Amino acid sequence: MSQATEDVVCTAATESRKTVRGDPHPGSFQELLRVAVPLMLSAGTLSIMNVADRAMLTGWSPDALAAVMPAGMMFWTVVCIPIGMILYANTFIAQFDGAGQPNAMMQALWQAIWLGLACSGLIMLCPLASAAVLAWTDQPAAVISEERIYFDTLCLGSPLLMMSTALSCFYSGRRRTGVILAVSIASVTVNLLMDYLLVFGGLSIPALGIRGAALATLSARLCEVVLYVLLIGRRTSRRGYPLASTWRPAPGLLWKYLRYGFPSGVHYFVDNIGFTVFLFIIGSLSRDALAASNLAFGINALIYVPLLGFGTAVQTLVGHHIGSENRTAAARTTWNAVGLAVIWTSFTGILLIAFPMQCLKPFLIFAATGEDTAAVRAILPVAAMLLRFVAVYSIFDALAVVSASALRGAGDTVFPMLLTLVSSWFVMTLPAWILSRQEGTEIHHLWWTATVHVLLTGSLMMFRFTTGRWKRFQIVES
Repeated sequence: MSQATEDVVCTAATESRKTVRGDPHPGSFQELLRVAVPLMLSAGTLSIMNVADRAMLTGWSPDALAAVMPAGMMFWTVVCIPIGMILYANTFIAQFDGAGQPNAMMQALWQAIWLGLACSGLIMLCPLASAAVLAWTDQPAAVISEERIYFDTLCLGSPLLMMSTALSCFYSGRRRTGVILAVSIASVTVNLLMDYLLVFGGLSIPALGIRGAALATLSARLCEVVLYVLLIGRRTSRRGYPLASTWRPAPGLLWKYLRYGFPSGVHYFVDNIGFTVFLFIIGSLSRDALAASNLAFGINALIYVPLLGFGTAVQTLVGHHIGSENRTAAARTTWNAVGLAVIWTSFTGILLIAFPMQCLKPFLIFAATGEDTAAVRAILPVAAMLLRFVAVYSIFDALAVVSASALRGAGDTVFPMLLTLVSSWFVMTLPAWILSRQEGTEIHHLWWTATVHVLLTGSLMMFRFTTGRWKRFQIVES
């Protein structure tokens, strides 16, 4: 080895040691909470955005309330494959950081940016087909009209989502999750301010209804992009990370994104499209059934979305420990996460069962000023009944999120994809469609299929982790 090569290796190793000096013991609860809490709170801000949209649209019209959830799920179905590939930058950056390879770490960030830009161009074409797709769902025409407005607006603003997701991985992959929390707080503040202004109008801005809710979300994404660009430019300049010299596409790394990130994206895709079709099936029963489900899923999001932040922390730490060749710490991190996630979902489940109507009250803040207040209040008992399903399956949702995140952090991305594909379609969606065609079918019959799907995936995903096959995967060379 030449002297120059030795200097480069020593510099990389020193930089890696500097990033972890003073950190908690690998695999400890302290380490997990240090990374996870900011991500959970950050993901919680996304829940606040979703709840804000639903709460304000409750005061706009029942059609908009019924439309916002399936339209949002439809949008996430479209973007989840590219988002899944982009988010895999989190694993690459974590493993490269753990292995002490700053050049490769910055290359991974740039590849995520290029993937995001390329995919955005395709997503912006989706509004051309939205009318035909939504017409197939057999929902009321007024609901379809609102769904199309919300979906089309989000698609046209998709480059903002792609860029904010890619740039956030620079911090999540390096376990600097406090920065992500600060950016998320700023963006949710922008969303809340713009939501009310754009939905109901004010300051010479006309009332835009559901389109305004979508534009408020895009305003929050723009805030995130601007802040991340400023912060990353400042950080890379101070720490000497090779940002300017690593911008070119790297074919070998892009291939790894496809090999590991694409199955991860397909996992998100099949899960989202399964639940999207499930919502459309509910919508074929009645508008009120769909609106009640939207309220129940809105509460579910307050429990589930923070778990996604928790899962990102698990994926990051497992990837980092594997990159530093410490698989024992990776396993210990996962089991600690399982315990904390089950405690969280058990506590929230008790609240949903004991106080269902109180949990739904935030959605009535704006309903008191709407013209269809009585129609909204009429669906609350049904939504309260659906919260019992949420309380039960949330525990298994937690098992699925934590174990699947650990598997992805190790590079085991195909199994979660296949399991979710089979279960979401053959356990939930197809049986729900068959039931919806039967005389006398009610909404709780359909929700049983979703509950069994979550119980199955959570159990089998956890079993896959216990087999230890994830330890055989190798993404980053030492």
